[in-house]
Amino acid sequence: MQEVPIRYPGDRLKESDEPVVRWAQFSSSHAEEVEAHWIDACRAGDMVAFNRIVRKWQQRVFNMAFRMLQDFGEAEDATQEIFVAAFRGIDRFQHRSRFSTWLYRISMNKLLTRLERRPDGLLSLDVKATRQQIAGSLRISGDQEGRILEDERRHRILVALSKLSAAQRPIIELKFFQDQTFDEIASILDLPVSTVKSRFYAALNVLKEHLTVLEKEDGQ
Repeated sequence: MQEVPIRYPGDRLKESDEPVVRWAQFSSSHAEEVEAHWIDACRAGDMVAFNRIVRKWQQRVFNMAFRMLQDFGEAEDATQEIFVAAFRGIDRFQHRSRFSTWLYRISMNKLLTRLERRPDGLLSLDVKATRQQIAGSLRISGDQEGRILEDERRHRILVALSKLSAAQRPIIELKFFQDQTFDEIASILDLPVSTVKSRFYAALNVLKEHLTVLEKEDGQ
């Protein structure tokens, strides 16, 4: 995927002013310290620091938006909307929780609002368009046959995700793709843990049912 051009209030940062930060070179604790420094600098009006935060989280937020919305164009718009909201609300982040938790909360609020605006709260997946978008946007290693099989597997997962309700989708996203605990998901979505677990297991049944059907159809 190409980088989503994030537009936010304030001065535009020149590309040449921004060094590339490679997170693999940092330990987890060091990375958190660096990020905390960027957040504090951003709160003081440092636009370079905000741009670094965007670059660190942009791909993950976009992927989350695409899985939730299943539309590349809308996912790009939502990604921009999420970071604008994060920029405007950064003063309210007090380091009492992880930055990721705070950003996921903003992301889910924006994505659920978009889902709720749809007539039935869901998306009728355009299978043909999604195949083309996946093939053009996801880089897969291996030979041509392996690439096709991987595209098919990803496509089946996207189709199955599209069958989840708007209430179930964020829980599956946060649990499976963002590796959040039930307690963390409850905090992000402002729900009781019991509700999170109930929706999670109900969503699992939906996914298993539809994936089984899709695999049988592909095998015919």
